[in-house]
Amino acid sequence: MTRFVRYLEMERGLSRSTIKLYRRDLEGELLPFLRRRGKPRVEEVTRDDIRMYLDYLAAEKQNSAATRARKLATVKSFFNYLVENEGLKANPAASIRSPKMPRREPEYLSDGECARLLDAVASNARPEVKERNTAVILLFLHLGVRVSELVNLRMCDVDLEAGRIKVSRKGNKEQYLPLNSEALRSLRNYTAKRPQPRNGRFFVNSRGQALSRTSVYNMVRRYLHLAGISKGKQGPHLLRHTFCMRLHQKGVNPFVIKELAGH
Repeated sequence: MTRFVRYLEMERGLSRSTIKLYRRDLEGELLPFLRRRGKPRVEEVTRDDIRMYLDYLAAEKQNSAATRARKLATVKSFFNYLVENEGLKANPAASIRSPKMPRREPEYLSDGECARLLDAVASNARPEVKERNTAVILLFLHLGVRVSELVNLRMCDVDLEAGRIKVSRKGNKEQYLPLNSEALRSLRNYTAKRPQPRNGRFFVNSRGQALSRTSVYNMVRRYLHLAGISKGKQGPHLLRHTFCMRLHQKGVNPFVIKELAGH
């Protein structure tokens, strides 16, 4: 397992949170399940064992189709690694199809809801964090950044003169994203009042320390609640969906949207 984790980190460039999910799926569920079935060695695992595992996730764990699909992808990645790097003869999960998921329309904010969300920040944020919180919301709405990309944004990554920021995306890929006039103005307002950063991060708290992922999630959820918005996942991902949907509605090529969103 240690070598597999190192492979996920070094070769696939996955984030810590994603690797944590892989370990939880494998060490916390799959491997204990296989041991209970008398299959402690990966060489003994069959296709039927993996199918029984998926049945267990559905019946006993009551996992949704989406969760089971994600966990099956983890299983396939694990056994693919063993085949390619550890001498396992075959991947027992290779031919198993992912559970069918009900088709859902993506949740996103209308223009009116975006305006209500920004009004909620303006009306409720403390004066010392109002500019920062507004800038955070606008980067989610106008650039579609991920939470990890936002909290890891450094001062040297923000070029207000050129009107762009540089984000570190999955797989250690760096990408420049252009700022529209609203986002640029907001970042300038925040920069003028920002506390002295202690660690080079662009977004900091009142003590100059980097914002945590949890604090950003809580911030977005609070303002969505204050704006009376209740749809989809109550967090930054809803705003990221809004960014993508706005581009789609404008007729932007899907491949361009994927590139801008860092998929």
